[in-house]
Amino acid sequence: MMEQTSNAYYLSGLSGRLRFTALGRKELAPYFAMAGIDIRTIKTVPEYQRAREMASPYFTAWLERRTVEWGDSYQFKLLKAATLGRAEDIEQALNQLDHQLGGEDGIV
Repeated sequence: MMEQTSNAYYLSGLSGRLRFTALGRKELAPYFAMAGIDIRTIKTVPEYQRAREMASPYFTAWLERRTVEWGDSYQFKLLKAATLGRAEDIEQALNQLDHQLGGEDGIV
């Protein structure tokens, strides 16, 4: 028998059956689709775990698509740059944030 779990994306019962929440379908369906997985075919926790493994090579591309929803503040620019790992973008975002916060030489 499986452990009962729940989070913002799915609920699962003691039988191991899994049901995605509306948020889970909205957030994860595009991610799984990148790996050729239809979220509607995932019925158990082990199937969900396998889908996550299969989709993991697409995580950065999926995350990059989601960043358009993050806003355009200096803080979000820094978060985007740090999350996506582009050194020149990180430096630029840090400098913009430093300037916004009133720093003079380098990072506040």
